[in-house]
Amino acid sequence: MSGASSVAAPEQIGLGFAEVLTLLAFHGGDSVPATAALLGVDHYANVEDLIAAGASSLVARSYALVDARGELTVEGVVAGIAVALGAAERRMLLTLEGSEWTDRIVLLEAPEVSILLRPRAYGTWWALPQPADVSGAEATLSLVRGHLAEHSAGRVIVERHVEGQGVALTVRRSDDGGWLLGQKVPGSGEPTEYPADDADLLVTLRGVRGDPS
Repeated sequence: MSGASSVAAPEQIGLGFAEVLTLLAFHGGDSVPATAALLGVDHYANVEDLIAAGASSLVARSYALVDARGELTVEGVVAGIAVALGAAERRMLLTLEGSEWTDRIVLLEAPEVSILLRPRAYGTWWALPQPADVSGAEATLSLVRGHLAEHSAGRVIVERHVEGQGVALTVRRSDDGGWLLGQKVPGSGEPTEYPADDADLLVTLRGVRGDPS
């Protein structure tokens, strides 16, 4: 596999299970093992038949090219996704809880591009760009606000995917329209919550993300 000839901020695109494995293998960056684990594909990351199938699918969809030497090149929107998968310096997981269901969103932030990944059926994913002029904390606040506007009795759990961290932020809507925040620790009961406004939540999100102060 060879390098991408261009990198562009990705537009929304659906990716199959094998295509994700191919893009992880394509970049081969330091963050690939952790990203693969977060996406739940780490046990398949080195299965050559799946990677070959994903490459064939990307070529068939005109997202990749094969040169005369048999090297794969990805371009445009998929090049940006490959960079985010392979070079993510920050991986955020948002668990969206409703009254009877749970969903999740993965945010991958690399130096050149940041993307949002949302699972579809059968191990496939939607990949969407994050606006370059909106900070990661502000984008996360927007996702939290959007989910809880639609599901007022729901909850969002925000955590940074860092080995050994083990603490997550819980966010719910309070009766007065503000927020109720808590710290969720693995193995413990439900967290003690405290009230917060938008400014408090944004500061707390920056802390969870590990943003520079």
